[in-house]
Amino acid sequence: MSPMAGPIGLISNPNSGHNRDQFEGIRSRIERYPNIHHRITHCTADIPLVLQELAELNIQVLAINGGDGTVAAILGALLESKAFGTMPLIALLPGGTANMSAGDIGLRGSLNKAVADFCRWSKGNRNTTNKIAQRAILRVVIDGGQPERYGMFLGSGAVIHGTEYAHKEIHSRGLRDDFSLALGTLRTVWGVVRNDPDFNQQVNITLSLGSSNPTQYSTLILAVSTLQRLAFGMRPFWSTEPGSIRLTLMEQGCTRFARTFLSIVRGRHSRNAVPASGYHSHNTNSVTLKMAGKINLDGELLKVAQAATISASEPLAFLRL
Repeated sequence: MSPMAGPIGLISNPNSGHNRDQFEGIRSRIERYPNIHHRITHCTADIPLVLQELAELNIQVLAINGGDGTVAAILGALLESKAFGTMPLIALLPGGTANMSAGDIGLRGSLNKAVADFCRWSKGNRNTTNKIAQRAILRVVIDGGQPERYGMFLGSGAVIHGTEYAHKEIHSRGLRDDFSLALGTLRTVWGVVRNDPDFNQQVNITLSLGSSNPTQYSTLILAVSTLQRLAFGMRPFWSTEPGSIRLTLMEQGCTRFARTFLSIVRGRHSRNAVPASGYHSHNTNSVTLKMAGKINLDGELLKVAQAATISASEPLAFLRL
């Protein structure tokens, strides 16, 4: 059955960033569209049952109203549960504090605008021409344990220090969206340039891409993602190698850091962004990080004692409006 003809499901997390103060209005709008089967989750334990209910309704389009953590939890459960015989078309609504995934492969604009656009699309002819993006999901195993974790962005090094600063100094003051992420990123860059120990700490990571030989790096910044566009339009990946997983690593002591970093995140490959200057970018379908420290997986800080193994899921189809 085509997504243009099938039922639509929507899962909302009312505790996600923007949903906290807008959810009643969002729910009221959605209730005007009986063709949308709306389910509300309050914790990750609710997700498998909700997915099973929607699969029994033969849902062909699944919308997710929440932040990056909610998206990761639902997509991970979707991949693991096998509840759907055919994977539905996914629509991401920017209901969280950070909406990196929705910014790349979801519905653009504010939460209210995105919900309004999605509701109109659901009631119309559901045109998908040039509106579908394919992306894999990161599948992450930490220290060989279970359960597997899922996400679309993983970071380490100064990414961790910037995340901790954002939680403490920015998000706690009610600042959200790309503006808050931009502030956190700029503060991190400034801390690195000034050699502030709160932002410029050595992290030793031994990196193995696929079956390649491991290489150890004194790491300043590590970014791993299946997305093409990160927060506030950053495009820090420039490798042309095959693979669903994109990776950029900047070494401690990399040269001309501020200028090169700003060029890289704007998607303009700096002539200085080469291994000899401490800058590395690769595409792959699997990567192992041998390390002891923290990683950021879609906004959640996780501890790694020995290693994190990252692989790419099967690609899913996302609706971009």
